Amino acid sequence: MPLTIRTKYIVYNHSGTGIRHHTNAQNTVHNFPDNQAEPDEIGDRTASGPESYVFNGQNLPFAFMSVTGTKDGNKLYFNPGDYTYNVGNQDISILVVFAPQGGVSGVGGPGVWVDAFNGDTGQLSDDLSFISILTPPTPPDNQDAPKTHEANQDGVVTTNAAEHLRANYIIDSTVPFVEWKQIMPTQKTVNSRDFTLSKSETGEIWIAFYLSPPVPGSRRPDGDSIWQWVDYATMVDGHGGPGPTERLSGLVREFAVGIALAKTAGMVNSRLRGELLDVASKQIGIATELIQGKLKQNLGK
Repeated sequence: MPLTIRTKYIVYNHSGTGIRHHTNAQNTVHNFPDNQAEPDEIGDRTASGPESYVFNGQNLPFAFMSVTGTKDGNKLYFNPGDYTYNVGNQDISILVVFAPQGGVSGVGGPGVWVDAFNGDTGQLSDDLSFISILTPPTPPDNQDAPKTHEANQDGVVTTNAAEHLRANYIIDSTVPFVEWKQIMPTQKTVNSRDFTLSKSETGEIWIAFYLSPPVPGSRRPDGDSIWQWVDYATMVDGHGGPGPTERLSGLVREFAVGIALAKTAGMVNSRLRGELLDVASKQIGIATELIQGKLKQNLGK
């Protein structure tokens, strides 16, 4: 049976109310006609992310592109251009996201928008516990509960004072954190779950990106995607090129155990589910920090 390849261009918007405005966040710029493909067909297909796109008289700048369902695994790209992929046995979805014109509005003073993107589903996540807001300095008990709720619900962080942002280890129960990206007004990357907004910092859009490693097996590293998991024992830093590789089988195995625990949580009694998810989150977090530390050591940082 033929597979379907769907391509959609959207502009990230922030109007409406509730759950980070996702009902209205994905204003469609262009819906392309579906294409058909044969399972495991021979040859490359191309996903294209233009540098900009004119919509309603505005020149929208490229923010990022998500490609899900390919034989090479799910991918996220933060540079415009053409990227090849292979067809496997799943439908493929290509989502190109453009940043809005006109700046950030509706914050109610100086502030930024925040959101989470699930690279496994190729969609903005509705997870209502993806972020914690802490007032610097940030001991564990220094969470600002009202601001945390506002950030998770409405995607807004006001900066009448300096604020510390911390992304959760996982979203949607099982998908691990990769990095923060500022997509407007310029592109910046924060590899840590944590970063601090200065007092009166404003007009920015920050998105926390999450992506699972692929199932065991060979994967082709892609120089412009964010963390590229080649298999459960090898990971490469894909910024600007494949970069150095390092065998991390023990640490990645610990990471995989955390994912397995999170998936198992859905099968246990509801009274235990929260505790098991908490353990899974901590396991993933510890393994992630150790892996990142090892990579920085190898890179001489």
